[in-house]
Amino acid sequence: MTLTLTGRYYRMYPSFDNPLGHAEEELELDPARTGFLIVDAYGRGFDDEEEHPGLAGIYAPDPVVKEIVREHIVPAREAARQAGLPVVYLTNHLSPGLTERTEWRNLSMRTCDVDVLDAWREPNDILAFSKVIAPGDGEPLIRKQMYSGFYETTLDSTLRARDIRDLVVVGFDSRICLGNTVTEAMYRGYRVVVLRDCVRTFEYPETREGELANLLAIRYIESNVGYTATSAQFAAACARLAGG
Repeated sequence: MTLTLTGRYYRMYPSFDNPLGHAEEELELDPARTGFLIVDAYGRGFDDEEEHPGLAGIYAPDPVVKEIVREHIVPAREAARQAGLPVVYLTNHLSPGLTERTEWRNLSMRTCDVDVLDAWREPNDILAFSKVIAPGDGEPLIRKQMYSGFYETTLDSTLRARDIRDLVVVGFDSRICLGNTVTEAMYRGYRVVVLRDCVRTFEYPETREGELANLLAIRYIESNVGYTATSAQFAAACARLAGG
């Protein structure tokens, strides 16, 4: 049995001025070697009954992100579970190696007004999981400090221990943590399929109309990393596999 999924990619030839553009390919994924990777879907506020008084600034609840998590990521995760695909989580944490001199910490302070040495000390509402998206029993939770989930973590060994070759990826942020993680996954030989309605990024004032930053993040993935599909396509593929 195979997991048959239509993957979309972007053709930049014959020239940058006149690219052929999008194309689709029927991907045959071995379910025994395909993993479902959830990147940075943490934070209080995805459950209806939750209160999140401590979340503000860049961590303030976003209704669009909540809709993506509840209406797209959670159903895709359930489809993956029903099809028998291993589900792996990536999340941020406060690394013991982080100090006042760490440049990433200083970058966060000057661009996001967040000192992670204070904001990320656990327990906190920023890094906690809402019940609707929390890891299930036996689902690995890999903790990272920097953008890429492969940087100084056990993600690669966790995937290889399960003989995973293909990755279906969802989560946040399409330009930053998810974007860096899937790029490095490609470096390491994994075939990547990002579910494009299961990602989002911060939009600048000049990109909000048309959500151009997220569009370009998806285009980068389709041009330089792997494929994209939709959560509905993935759920249908898993249903065919489970019923097959």
